[in-house]
Amino acid sequence: MKNILVTGAGALLGQGILRLLQISNFKKRIFTADPDPRSAGHWLGDYAITIPLAKDPNFMNEIKDIIARHKIDAILVGTDLELPIFSRFKNQLLREYNCIVIVSNQKVIDIANDKYLTAKFLEKNNFSFPYSVMANKKENLVKISEDIGFPLFAKPIYGARSQGVKKINNFKELMKMYSPQSKTVVQQYLPLNDGEYTSGCTVINGECKAIVTLKRDLRDGNTYRAYRDSETSIYDDKIKVIAEKLNSDGPVNFQFRVLNGEPIIFEINGRFSGTTPLRHFYGFNEVEAILNYYLFEIKIEKPKLKNGVVLKVWSDLFIDESELKALEADRKLKKPKAKFKNFSLKIV
Repeated sequence: MKNILVTGAGALLGQGILRLLQISNFKKRIFTADPDPRSAGHWLGDYAITIPLAKDPNFMNEIKDIIARHKIDAILVGTDLELPIFSRFKNQLLREYNCIVIVSNQKVIDIANDKYLTAKFLEKNNFSFPYSVMANKKENLVKISEDIGFPLFAKPIYGARSQGVKKINNFKELMKMYSPQSKTVVQQYLPLNDGEYTSGCTVINGECKAIVTLKRDLRDGNTYRAYRDSETSIYDDKIKVIAEKLNSDGPVNFQFRVLNGEPIIFEINGRFSGTTPLRHFYGFNEVEAILNYYLFEIKIEKPKLKNGVVLKVWSDLFIDESELKALEADRKLKKPKAKFKNFSLKIV
């Protein structure tokens, strides 16, 4: 029996991890952690716990207490905000509690969390990259406009799900991006001519053991349709080399568009991703594979993948008021119960 803690139970990422953990083929108790007692993921496990926000000075002390109290064997991080702190304490938690945290080192997290550093990492290592400059110097903006022209993309260096992304059509719009304190990166515009792709890689000791690449359609920055066919994986060999050079620990996700036959990565997620549960439908449960490796020393085999389309739909959980009040009052809830309402609401 393994005790697994999943943080970020309120995030789509955390919920996706929990869904795959539920169907993973080994004995486990699933502990969920999130600051908000109303987080849906609390009802996808066996024991719900509310914790402070990642920025709270007491955050890691509370995590250590949970690890010690419940003998946690592994932690899966379900929200971006917690990645840096878990990365810093990863080795300490393994040494002092024999608890494995599935997270990459701080260098990988820094590159993945910063879109400008992502582009510089790709450029430095001679991979295809989106021409990028910071908007904190006017000369940077003038140079990119002269070198590649318009349109351009402007986006926050930190952020996800296309939040804050603007298309820049002319020099006047470009100069509005300037500020000495700017945290905006201006990048080469990558057209959607060949679609947008997301590649989930599993990297162990510098070797990419598995890769699943999907073509996707976005709505509000999230994947709502995903496709895999005979052409989807034609860029896999190039993406694998990049994943191995980055040298993440476990899961890493690359988002790219294609320009002149080359995959141009514009975002890296140094973690499980929102498409992690979708890759299960194509034949690879990366949560199970990674935990099997770290907890049971089971080798990760190259998955046999299926073709098809995943259409994401809404479903619902009904939580009785008494359950919520119990979790709010005690900050913990053993065997949380919810009524699941599937997409059609028909009894199956």
